[in-house]
Amino acid sequence: MTTRFLLMGLVVASSLQAQEMTKQRRWTLGAELGAASAVENFVPGGDWKLGWSAGANLMYKVTSNLGIRGDANFAQNDLSGGAVPGEGRLNKLTYMGNLVLSGDVGPLGAERLTAYGLAGLGAVTIHAKGSDSSFTTFGGDIGFGVGYRLGRLGLRAEGRDVMYKFEHFGYNKGQTDLVWEGGVTLGL
Repeated sequence: MTTRFLLMGLVVASSLQAQEMTKQRRWTLGAELGAASAVENFVPGGDWKLGWSAGANLMYKVTSNLGIRGDANFAQNDLSGGAVPGEGRLNKLTYMGNLVLSGDVGPLGAERLTAYGLAGLGAVTIHAKGSDSSFTTFGGDIGFGVGYRLGRLGLRAEGRDVMYKFEHFGYNKGQTDLVWEGGVTLGL
């Protein structure tokens, strides 16, 4: 009888511990570094130069395949041949709320290797470096990525297309920025 209670207690304790581990890993914190490239040129002869980007995000897994992620990303690009105030360099800060749909891939280590797609809405703040000129506009993004889990830590690579309307400094164009980043994640 005592053995049964002991075994039942171990089963309940291990079940509670597994539930606690699942709860801890519902939240994921991420940080990335990479490159940013503006696709559209504003004027004939204008040319965007490849820039850099850095970002951070926090995701909550609603189910094993669906998450809600808040992203903040900073990117900087130079524009040569365009009429932008200041140094001709634009700082771009994006704030996005994304839905993330993911799934395990590959027969070996399937629980570790994950592919995902994301899409979201938010805002983009543009600042012309070296001037007082800045504006914020509505934006959206869509992207894809892969992640590899190493327990609580993970590695991630993703690409996103950030879309917004550029209606300042004498321009009125839809703008698309491609952002490629690699980084680390931490299950909380």
